[in-house]
Amino acid sequence: MASKKDGFGHEKPNEGETNDWITPKWIIDAFDTKAGDKGMFFDLDPCISITQPWLTARNGYSIEQNGLLQNWSGMVWCNPPYGANIGTWARMMSAHGNGVMLIFARLETAAWFDDIFTTADGFLFLKGRIVFHKPDGSLPRNEKGGVASAGAPSAFVAWGTEARAALIELCDEGMMDEFGVLRKSAFLDRAFYTGSIK
Repeated sequence: MASKKDGFGHEKPNEGETNDWITPKWIIDAFDTKAGDKGMFFDLDPCISITQPWLTARNGYSIEQNGLLQNWSGMVWCNPPYGANIGTWARMMSAHGNGVMLIFARLETAAWFDDIFTTADGFLFLKGRIVFHKPDGSLPRNEKGGVASAGAPSAFVAWGTEARAALIELCDEGMMDEFGVLRKSAFLDRAFYTGSIK
């Protein structure tokens, strides 16, 4: 079993064909309704797929450019690759201070306690699980041939006042998923105490 130091180390290195799972277009579309004249809400996605089937932001870095080593600017969308580096991505988001990260809501992990709860400005939890797409944009299938949802619930984590405000609006309005289901959610603000143990 891998180390949990960065949060999701208990995930297998590869759960199937890929660790590269694409954000559903309906999520990006929901944020883009908040963009006004800008057209797209997000300026940068530092972890796009090499075969990105739809835009998540105006600009992006693939694994070849290694978004962890690049300069980040503007409003960032971050759906990091699955694996043991969630804490690293969260620390980059915290340092940048302006964006939204979509990750598993495994709240007991070190990444949540050390890097997310202590720095993020807001949290949005969707009812039900998200169906992430394969790198070619297709939907994953389970052994019975049905659509396979994620292996855990997901959360949107906001850094910065604009990102926080977008999460609140999405909570109030709901988001229509690709199956025509209006997804309810719950927003939690940063105003909670995480303890004083050093």
